Amino acid sequence: MEVGQVEIAVYATLGGCLMCIKHTDTEEAYKWLKSRPKLLTSLSMKGRLMNDIAGFEDDRGFIANAVNCYMKQYGVTKLEAIRDLQKEVANCDKIINEESLKNIDVPLQNRKLVFKILRMLNVSYNEGEGFTFTKGKFDKYIASLFVNRICRKLKYCFA
Repeated sequence: MEVGQVEIAVYATLGGCLMCIKHTDTEEAYKWLKSRPKLLTSLSMKGRLMNDIAGFEDDRGFIANAVNCYMKQYGVTKLEAIRDLQKEVANCDKIINEESLKNIDVPLQNRKLVFKILRMLNVSYNEGEGFTFTKGKFDKYIASLFVNRICRKLKYCFA
């Protein structure tokens, strides 16, 4: 799970965001990120589990995902493994909520970034593997954010 948490790239995404946003690229912010607080480890675990559950059928032969490992370790069926891992996802949500209330000394901008990444995970993985296979709702979300907005602006320009 430790390797999988890093692979989901929450730390890299957060580090990149901290560099790009004004007033968040402080030494304290990077020390906080480097300390791997419970808030971020839970966020990474949630992302890893959601990705593995959503993409289990389409994992293109990868054996080392959470569902396969859980099935092998505990001798359970695929459905039981997914159900138990979904409980772990819910537990991660609880930890994230608790930790976000505790971490008052962490700047609000940094906590907002964490919740934006959390929101992105929920949108990407709530209805299947939306991050890798974007056809469907995820495409519509992206279009509504960018394409439709540009078209509306162009319509106003040419009206």
